[in-house]
Amino acid sequence: MDPAQGIVSFRCEIGTATGRWKGSTPANEGFYDVEFEIPEEVQEWEEPAPGVPAISEIGEDVRVTGEVLGVGEEDDHVVELRTGTDILLIEIPDAGRRARLKPHDVISFRSPEIWLYPYQL
Repeated sequence: MDPAQGIVSFRCEIGTATGRWKGSTPANEGFYDVEFEIPEEVQEWEEPAPGVPAISEIGEDVRVTGEVLGVGEEDDHVVELRTGTDILLIEIPDAGRRARLKPHDVISFRSPEIWLYPYQL
């Protein structure tokens, strides 16, 4: 963890990982409501093993696992994933690969980074 560089460790109901804090003030130890963002397009994914948490770390990458809720068509690269009780939007630019995804598929992918945006309820 390197708070000076915005890198924080976090734990939530769907897993534990490290991410980049995108708040206007530094993150202190405590509880926050945050929105997750995957800053890069997703190129590859796989079917996860049973019991894999929705968010975890594999080496230096963050692994995200979720249920496909919706898939963009044609020029819409967005795929909606349910991760726990929340929805995460990811971008999959390859229309052919994206078209193979169907609602209720469960996929797991790696990202070199996850961004955390705090918000107030």
